[in-house]
Amino acid sequence: MPKAFMKLPVGLTYPDGQKEVECEGATVGAALASVVLGEPRLKSRIFREDGGVWVGIFVNGRNIRQLQGMDTPLSDGDKLMLVPPISGG
Repeated sequence: MPKAFMKLPVGLTYPDGQKEVECEGATVGAALASVVLGEPRLKSRIFREDGGVWVGIFVNGRNIRQLQGMDTPLSDGDKLMLVPPISGG
């Protein structure tokens, strides 16, 4: 199973302050599931109740919306980045 690294933004860190975690999964969806399994409090910060995501998700700098979404395949060493929504006016 591929091992990737997920960079977490401020406010989405693990309790010990980790800002980058190792995750396993053949796809982005599986990798996110492994991160949430390791720290269940992240689920509501990443996923909406309807199963959609709150955050932007990037693999090696590319938005998964331009790839295969949650089914985007991962390879060893891939870098995932979660970007929280920004609003203002």
